[in-house]
Amino acid sequence: MALANKKRLSEIDKKLAMIESTFKINYGYWLKGMIDDSSSSATPDSKVRRSKTSRVETRPDLPEQPIRGFVNESLFLKNFLLKSKGSEEFKTLAIVGKFGVGKTTLCQDVFNDKDVKEAYLPRVWVSMYSEETKEDEGDQKGAVLKRILRSLGVEDEALDSIRTEADEEKRKNAEEGRRDEETVKEKELFRLLNALNSNLFGKRYLIVLDDVWEDNEWSQRLDGEEAQQEKTHLSCGFPKGSGGRVIVTSRDEGLAKKIVGEEENVQRLFPRSDVESVWEIYKDAFGEPMKDENGEVVKDAAGEPMKDAVEKHVIGEDGRPTKWVVNPRYPGRYKKELMDKSGGVPWAAQMLAKIEPLKNDEDKDM
Repeated sequence: MALANKKRLSEIDKKLAMIESTFKINYGYWLKGMIDDSSSSATPDSKVRRSKTSRVETRPDLPEQPIRGFVNESLFLKNFLLKSKGSEEFKTLAIVGKFGVGKTTLCQDVFNDKDVKEAYLPRVWVSMYSEETKEDEGDQKGAVLKRILRSLGVEDEALDSIRTEADEEKRKNAEEGRRDEETVKEKELFRLLNALNSNLFGKRYLIVLDDVWEDNEWSQRLDGEEAQQEKTHLSCGFPKGSGGRVIVTSRDEGLAKKIVGEEENVQRLFPRSDVESVWEIYKDAFGEPMKDENGEVVKDAAGEPMKDAVEKHVIGEDGRPTKWVVNPRYPGRYKKELMDKSGGVPWAAQMLAKIEPLKNDEDKDM
């Protein structure tokens, strides 16, 4: 019996070591992202070719877990979109903050809001990082514009024809001896911007450009009438007289200001300062409320559900079920340690939940 228990504990230790190793790798990415962000903030005008290890392709769908701790920020963003619903003014806004602080989650929350859905059509979510290597190898501006156009229903055949027309125009001008200083890439970009403008013209649109980096070559201001004189300026793709809105998220505040212009158009997102919201994020990522043998949520002596007790069921390497439990004897101290380790960053709190558990006063095994 003792030998069997020792073997089982050894298997659990192996699993914990594997989980901790995975956490350290991802946590290392987070720390590297924080360092890269600090370097970028120190020199906002310099182009830094940063590693893509901490970038992922995002989607507009709401996350599986509840969104915690962004009440005021959500209200601000909804106010930006809904306060002047009848206005035809074009507006831009940048959400800036460190890696993992919740910029994407905040925008997902507002992007899927019922009132926002009713006020804006079309709504387009664009992940500035794409796993489509074919486009990543080409012009970054063009790749982003193509993703927007595809979201608006433009077929790949039409996009291919734009490139073909640009090639043919360049070739024809060369054959006829005409002076042509524009590259094929510039001609294609001009046509893509025209296509985007045509598809958005007269519509009250909402565009979210998520996780903009210098690598995307997307640093031109999107408002400002003087930009309209330049054929390939990104501002040309966004009609200005129908109440359109563009929201940009970025870790680089200097870059964000280049895109949205005025300081008042930049909203900074900071780590959470509310211990309870970070604790809720951790619990959501860890598992579910702890239940008794009857499947009911465990209650305290007063008959109230134990809000600080969570559990997760896993299958060990031997195929046997194991229950990991977080039920701290001193919740206040436990939450403070979690806050210290995560720095109030939601993503870090979620990653800490991957260690089963981070720290446990009362472990229980099935």
